[in-house]
Amino acid sequence: MRSVGWLGAALLGLMLLGPAASPVSAAGGRPGAGGLAAGEAGDTLDRVRQAGLLRCGVITSGIGLSMLDEGGQWRGFYPDLCRAIAAAALGSADSVDFVEATPETRFTLVHDRSVDVVIQGTTWTLRRDAAMEVDFPVVHLFDGQGFLAHRSLGLQSLSDLKEGTVCVIEGTTTLRNLEDWIARTGSGLAVKAMRSTEGALNAFFNRHCDLFTNDRISLHALRLRAPASGEYVVLPDVISKEPLAPIIRAGDRRWHEIVRWVVLAMLLAEEKGITSASLPALRESGDPEVVRLFGLTPGIGAPFGLDDGWAARVILQVGNYGELFDRNLGGGSVLGIERGLNALWTHGGLHFVPPLGW
Repeated sequence: MRSVGWLGAALLGLMLLGPAASPVSAAGGRPGAGGLAAGEAGDTLDRVRQAGLLRCGVITSGIGLSMLDEGGQWRGFYPDLCRAIAAAALGSADSVDFVEATPETRFTLVHDRSVDVVIQGTTWTLRRDAAMEVDFPVVHLFDGQGFLAHRSLGLQSLSDLKEGTVCVIEGTTTLRNLEDWIARTGSGLAVKAMRSTEGALNAFFNRHCDLFTNDRISLHALRLRAPASGEYVVLPDVISKEPLAPIIRAGDRRWHEIVRWVVLAMLLAEEKGITSASLPALRESGDPEVVRLFGLTPGIGAPFGLDDGWAARVILQVGNYGELFDRNLGGGSVLGIERGLNALWTHGGLHFVPPLGW
């Protein structure tokens, strides 16, 4: 039986209170000082609570990122982030209604309120942020656009291919990046744009294209969908910056902050060395940020309209960011991708959590 320290016991007590103990009821109202009232902030949290389910849009992106398993359950990095938000807002990581999206429908689903959030490989850009009436609360993966090649071509890098064809998905920043790169470099590559991921990937696997381009992390996942994945190689070239972020409806500040801080809480827990296994057994902490994060100093939930146990539920039910990455994409998965840019700032990566303050 897992040992429960006094701090862990206090956390479990907070969690038993659950979202019902929130300073903001399901019908709205004003939280504590400095918080966001439902009327000022939008109504996504209220809708989620009233329904008892988080509607989370996901796109089939391959093993490790997001795909249905044999039992019909969504698995991967992106579905687990959906579960983390549900744990914070509703008390249970299982309270998710997954809605399958496509690159073409992801923004429409957010605009018409068919989903509360879309979590997949969407790049945060100025145009999307300023003109599409959506928000990107936080970067959950730092990536870059790369290329998958047939191993039989013997390529070591893009510069080895003077002429050839590239399969790419229409309606994506991937296509725009590719066109810009060809114009900038004078490459002789010809573009074959397909309407869907399946169409572009199948065309590549059937040798209608020499290359397939997408975000590099997704290339590792999509390669495993081939009958013989060893026949394909991810080239080292990176032609763009791809900050990947959740998509939510613009104008709902409270929901924006909840989605953002769920991810940041997972990162901070990793930074502090707190895991899903170690949290219940935590006996003491001289770190004020650990005490604040897990609600033992009252007030961590009030600004969001949540109870003080929200972050503890996220870590206990889903894990910290390192656990999330490792089991889906890293050394604990079939992909074995190194953290790279997605490491904490203390290990040479880009993930950096603002101080909690008080």
